[in-house]
Amino acid sequence: MTSSAFGGAGARARYLLASLAVLLAQHLVLLAIVWWAREPGVPPWWIWINPGRALVMDAAMQRQSLGAAALPLGLVVTLVADILLVMLAFRRARDVRGSAWIALLTLTPLLQVLVIAWLTVAPGRPQHQGEVPVADRLAVRTAAFGLLAGVGLIVLVVAFSAPVLGVYGYALFVGSPFLIALVIGYIANRPERVTLGWTFSLALFAFLMGGLALVGFAFEGVICLVMATPLIVAMALAGAMIGRALAGLGRRGRGTTLASVAVLPLLLAGEALAPPRADFESVESIEVAAPPAAVWDSVVHMGPIPGAPAAPFRWGLAYPMRGEIQGEGVGAIRRGVFSTGVAYERVTAWEPEKRLDFIVLSDPPSLKELSPYDHVNAPHMNGYFRTRDARFSITPLPGGRSRLTLATHHDLDLAPAVYWTPMAQWAVHANKQRVLNHFRRQAEAGAVTPATSISE
Repeated sequence: MTSSAFGGAGARARYLLASLAVLLAQHLVLLAIVWWAREPGVPPWWIWINPGRALVMDAAMQRQSLGAAALPLGLVVTLVADILLVMLAFRRARDVRGSAWIALLTLTPLLQVLVIAWLTVAPGRPQHQGEVPVADRLAVRTAAFGLLAGVGLIVLVVAFSAPVLGVYGYALFVGSPFLIALVIGYIANRPERVTLGWTFSLALFAFLMGGLALVGFAFEGVICLVMATPLIVAMALAGAMIGRALAGLGRRGRGTTLASVAVLPLLLAGEALAPPRADFESVESIEVAAPPAAVWDSVVHMGPIPGAPAAPFRWGLAYPMRGEIQGEGVGAIRRGVFSTGVAYERVTAWEPEKRLDFIVLSDPPSLKELSPYDHVNAPHMNGYFRTRDARFSITPLPGGRSRLTLATHHDLDLAPAVYWTPMAQWAVHANKQRVLNHFRRQAEAGAVTPATSISE
């Protein structure tokens, strides 16, 4: 068996050496930057698994003289390395048993090392099986190119829109998935059309791999990606269908597809000039089997909220835990402790047993992302959802009962508002129910420990 036939020893060695050279080249670029910036120190462990992230993350580069070049350099180095690794893996996968599509897993940090190891030791195809037909190789090659183009565009769009422009709107969640899937659908159906189901599968797989790449680069966490998935999938399916149709138009479709790529930065930059703005008000009430005096005492002396919240909040969404009030009357400062940080508020109305209003001076992050990294470079976690103010009112009811009402006003800088607002309203409702039920339990028990008050 020759070195070039069906997984011979020579072919195994050449593939392993070439793949390791591509992997180590990323580390050499990183070490060159560190040397150039004269920044000694021991890098964190994950750099050796995903060196491209070290070039992207501000946390790793902000103290270096080349910090401004970290983002584009990190993306270019990693994407070029991924393209080379996938090309090598596909060539090797033709000579071993199993599906050639395993080569696409070399796009994912950590998994790429396992795939390289498997392709190196995997048994070769029997000689009687022959070479993979040219048509099949062309189809796999075309699909792989479409996937690489899609994953690259996904990472570049999110990197440009989020950390650079700080915009989360129609361009990112609607326009970009549609146009990226259009490109994937067009490439996958050139030069030969494939089925609509195959086109859809290819586009969705590209977005899955793109999501893994975003998590790997720490541009996003799992929670945000899961929340955005229904909207992105809908736009991706529409775009893939249109791209497939354009592929049948020949040369005319090619111009339209290239123009769609060129319009992506224009869409993002245009929305940065007029970022999305939405607001809504939420009002929740609860009846308490206690007089207004006991309810008021519970509100201004809250105490820690016992018990764990619902599953989405345990996974990272912010929820109230406790707080404290400093002073008394108008102008007093309230410190609300949430699972993601601390909110500071100033009292604007203080009417014992009747009314307590305040404005929010600062909000904690709206969520803490699920990620293998301590820091996720996703601006949407802080500042894109804000609470303006909150108003407690206590209404006496017959039989020594009371009604406690909490009204809040919120700003949401995410679009489309019709998609994101219901999620924000649900989170506000769940947190208010948690707070109001705690107030009711304390007031009805008549055992209020002077400790804290908390805001929404």
